[in-house]
Amino acid sequence: MNTSKFSIRRLLRRASFIAMAIPMSILLVNATASSTLGAQDNPAGAAKARSFRMGFTAFPHDITAEALKQTREFVRTNADLIAHHIEGVPWAEALRDESFPKELMSERETKRSMTPPGAKVYVAVSPGRGDLKLAEKGTTPLPPELRGKSYDDPLVKKAYLNYCRRTIEFFKPDYLAIGIEVNEIFSAGKEKWRAYADLHRHVYTELKKEHPNLPIFASYTLHNLIKARGEMLKVCQELMPFNDLVAISFYPFFITETPDAAFKWFLESFDSFGKPYAMVETNEAAERLQFPQSKFVVNGTPEKQAAYLSTLLSMADERRFRFVVLFIHQDYDALWETIKANAPELFMAWRDCGLIDERGKSRPAYDVWREYFNRPFGVAGKP
Repeated sequence: MNTSKFSIRRLLRRASFIAMAIPMSILLVNATASSTLGAQDNPAGAAKARSFRMGFTAFPHDITAEALKQTREFVRTNADLIAHHIEGVPWAEALRDESFPKELMSERETKRSMTPPGAKVYVAVSPGRGDLKLAEKGTTPLPPELRGKSYDDPLVKKAYLNYCRRTIEFFKPDYLAIGIEVNEIFSAGKEKWRAYADLHRHVYTELKKEHPNLPIFASYTLHNLIKARGEMLKVCQELMPFNDLVAISFYPFFITETPDAAFKWFLESFDSFGKPYAMVETNEAAERLQFPQSKFVVNGTPEKQAAYLSTLLSMADERRFRFVVLFIHQDYDALWETIKANAPELFMAWRDCGLIDERGKSRPAYDVWREYFNRPFGVAGKP
């Protein structure tokens, strides 16, 4: 199955036009004693400190106000980092340095409102996965100056740099990805990759002049990287001088290798750069799922999910990852029922990846997460 064509973020965008119609006041839940990011679960004499931050996106399991409220509260009480993934760019406004569309800004305000008090913020943006991608909200047409242009065109570079600068100004992130799963661009064509790499180097270099202490990078998909290896691995390694972190996304149900084998290969491939690691998005399935049309099978079980998370968090602690992000926190069966008539069946793949099932019942993997989250975060010299 070609996992490079689709993304769970597209699923979120398909539902978000309804979700974002819910007044923001519903989302702005008053802080309670539980908003201390788990500190109440860390009594004196608790286990050793963990060396990495733990986070989620604010991906809702349904498009109701109640689901959004539950998502906010779950992130508030189970994370000390939040991830905001934003694919696509308002190219016309970015090029001309004009105000972004009102609809887009409303969505950004909602994302920003989901940040738990005191949490670190990871923002990931993307110009596209081979071609210039328009923003999903308040989209205006691609301006004539950019039509048919590649990533390395001077005007594209100008617009994307402006966009990244304004993203930093708005979100004030602690970590910034200026490319999402960019090895998929290599799959789209070597010339597209060459152009992207030039854009990435330019934007990285300019932003580092202005924000020398902000970690800036692009992410790679481990499941596609380990399948392709060879030249794809080589070009990703060649871009590492312009990445402050080694950042990966990983969905182990897309490969035949075990997570242990995949992580071993990954570390062996990137250890030589001497840079910190981050797992920018991941999940493992907790239920068996067969796709109706393709017959592709995800062989998930609660035990397998818990074992994967235990392996990941142990490695993250030992190797002092900067952070680990789970994309899905609760199964989105309800959301899937709403959108399945118009969505590719691949969007089912992540449906049963939650630490919480569709009924709101926690799985063994949630206990694994909490065991680490209950440890106080603290490593000298790390943000």
